[in-house]
Amino acid sequence: MGEVVVATSPWCHTCPATIRQWKELANQYGFTVREVDVGTLEGRELAVKLYIRSVPSTIINNQVVHVGVIDRQTALDLLKKYGIIATPK
Repeated sequence: MGEVVVATSPWCHTCPATIRQWKELANQYGFTVREVDVGTLEGRELAVKLYIRSVPSTIINNQVVHVGVIDRQTALDLLKKYGIIATPK
């Protein structure tokens, strides 16, 4: 099972939509979503490590794969690309 990490901030007006989208997909496909606030120590360390300059930022396999609000199809494409969910044959 894989994990999607989303870097967020309380002042971000678009972050809740991105978290909601990822949680809906996680419930459907059985992977984990973890939200990390860039204002916390863990979040600041993650932001420095991955050069995160904007939120929401979606991280898979320790790399930023998307910045900004994510739509369902883009999220599904990323999950397949990074092996979080199986690609239909």
